[in-house]
Amino acid sequence: LTEWEAEVTRILFNPDERKLHVVPNGVEENFFRNSELPRQSGEELVCTATITERKRVLELAEAAVAARVPVRILGNPYGNDDPYYRRFLTLAEQHPGYVRYAGAVNNRTKLARIYQSARGFVLLSTMESLSLSALEAAASGCPLLLSDLPWANCTFGRSATYCPIGSPHSTAAHLRDFYDSALTLPRPATPPRWKDIASQLIEIYRKL
Repeated sequence: LTEWEAEVTRILFNPDERKLHVVPNGVEENFFRNSELPRQSGEELVCTATITERKRVLELAEAAVAARVPVRILGNPYGNDDPYYRRFLTLAEQHPGYVRYAGAVNNRTKLARIYQSARGFVLLSTMESLSLSALEAAASGCPLLLSDLPWANCTFGRSATYCPIGSPHSTAAHLRDFYDSALTLPRPATPPRWKDIASQLIEIYRKL
């Protein structure tokens, strides 16, 4: 999905370069609607992720409370009895002014509107291949704050803001800085549409 994964593949398997292709995820067309118009930024940051440890949603919520930054969380847990999820719910209930949570948004048009009106998008996970949520937010023109990891850097380069993986206390400072500067940040790099990905795949199949 990324040049970083391609490099890992080279190190592990030493493939024939002619047989190695990088084909990223694409984004649905409705996320690009109004992407060229001036953004109507709201007051909330938004994070779309499964409520689980590797996505660090609880840590993001703790940082939001410490930084006094409002964050809207979209996503479901793997199970309602999961201890990590229960801790997150408790924190959200204790701090409704900074952590807003009402589960996942399955309507893709509604999700696109949320991204297009958000102040910024945040994903501080410890591991990703290529986040579709981050691509969708980027297509919507939403500024990005991502974990400082290779997949993010090679995908978005200097068009995103990065946060080292650390404690909620250290994350809070980065979150506050991102929130304060989000309105003046440039648009992220525009990701490909799915039709562009289809064209790439067709060309690869033709060569085979």
